[in-house]
Amino acid sequence: MRVAINALLLSGRFSGVEKAIYALVRHVGEGTDDEIVALVGREFDERLLDGCPVTLERLPVVNRARVTRIAYEEWFLHRRLEGFDLFHAPGYVAPPRAPCPVVLTIYDLVTLVHPELARRTNAAHYRWRLPRSARAAARIIVPLECVARDVVDHLGVPRERVRVVPLGVDAALRPPSQVERSRVRARCHLAHSFILFVGNVEPKKNLPTLIRAFAELKKAGLPHELVIAGKRGWKCGDVFRLPAELGIGDAVRFLGYVEEADLPGLYGAAELFAFPSLVEGFGLPPLEAMACGVPVVTSDAEALVETTGEAAVHARARDVDALAEAMHSVLADPARRDALRTAGIERAAQFTWQRTAEATRAVYREAIECE
Repeated sequence: MRVAINALLLSGRFSGVEKAIYALVRHVGEGTDDEIVALVGREFDERLLDGCPVTLERLPVVNRARVTRIAYEEWFLHRRLEGFDLFHAPGYVAPPRAPCPVVLTIYDLVTLVHPELARRTNAAHYRWRLPRSARAAARIIVPLECVARDVVDHLGVPRERVRVVPLGVDAALRPPSQVERSRVRARCHLAHSFILFVGNVEPKKNLPTLIRAFAELKKAGLPHELVIAGKRGWKCGDVFRLPAELGIGDAVRFLGYVEEADLPGLYGAAELFAFPSLVEGFGLPPLEAMACGVPVVTSDAEALVETTGEAAVHARARDVDALAEAMHSVLADPARRDALRTAGIERAAQFTWQRTAEATRAVYREAIECE
């Protein structure tokens, strides 16, 4: 096969969907004679794909200019797809027409089902393009069964055109050495004991509930800090003000974006990982924390329950007391922490990017054959 992948979203520091696209591009060409061509923007750093079996084709798009990128994808991208056997659109949307079969990846339907948790411009954009993209795709890839149901229910796509392909955990994420933990602890000036959250600071992550639950634990004498690592997103000002308002400003640390190389040490230094999202399409950070040997507490969001299974503790998403109790139940019980660490490592090992890549190539072949 000669396959083109839309990698125009790859610019700057990766998180969320960008992280998934980057990992796929790195691995999907391994162990195959298929020709994989990544369509990237002008400023993409080609060193990021050194040694990967992928060809880069630069398009006349500046990634940071979002409106320009969207317009290019809508009206001009299809002209660059001549000569390909298949086009993979791994970022929710595809051109309205293409000269070859299209595989579309949809990670979640947050913008359609929960528009209050998305920027208005994003919600409007996906209301316009998602249904059209889904109808035109030969196959649609989703990361979980719960997302498959949403795609069928809200986009009217026949279930037989949807394939579930879970995401993977990077092989570099594993229980770190004491040296790695100490290096990150010193660099970030971390307390000896802390609860960790990793993810973009935005409404769907439900951080006010986490901070309030942490405040309840501090009132009860918890010595830990709460460390929040992730890019500053939209509508997040209240999150940064809340710790001081609750009188725990000195006990909450905002690290901002943490480089991938520091993640194993950061995860591994935490005593507990907390991820109370209201809604997710998959939820990579809890699995990453598990891979690094950290016990995990998440919300009861459907995707997080499906992803983490019984290897994590789940609490009602908007219930401050329930989240505080879940975190306390783990922190106060060393035997339970050890059991969760073991179960988490085993659970995370089931999700690899190699498996994701192999399953994705199988969908490619299926899409070509069905046309």
